[in-house]
Amino acid sequence: MVRLTCLGIMALFAAFAGAESLPRLEGETLSKKPIVLPEAARGKIALLVMGFTKKGGQATGPWEKQFKNDFGADQRYAVYPVAVLEDVPRFIRGMVTSGIRSSTPPAEQDHFVVLVHGEQDLKHFVGYSTSDDAYLLLLDAKGEIRWRGHGLFKYEDYAALKNIAKQLASE
Repeated sequence: MVRLTCLGIMALFAAFAGAESLPRLEGETLSKKPIVLPEAARGKIALLVMGFTKKGGQATGPWEKQFKNDFGADQRYAVYPVAVLEDVPRFIRGMVTSGIRSSTPPAEQDHFVVLVHGEQDLKHFVGYSTSDDAYLLLLDAKGEIRWRGHGLFKYEDYAALKNIAKQLASE
């Protein structure tokens, strides 16, 4: 996917030119605990995989799975799936969250973030353009963005993310 590869190259340049700060994201985990990012991820190389719609949420799965396959056994890394639900009508949010919770293993629920505020600002920040895409941010251990991208999973696009994640572990 050209746009992700180009973003990966730009993010690689940004990794060496200086990092970008993630705006404060306040939400709740699927285990019903309050969470604030990037603070909760400090000390870890963290991948945030965000979906803004049901299809977008489904598109996050392959990215999350591959990152966990490559880095899940290493305590220096973490994955934070993020469901952005502000645009979901309030009377349905509980059902949507319950459905996500029931399909997420209990051991992973403390890292799964549900956001119900600030959707428009977050969409602007990640360069939202397509509802069916996954939106990804890789944070260094200080909580700074070192890679960003969006799209459906492709191994050639994932390679840029993986390379930067490995580089961050050696810094």
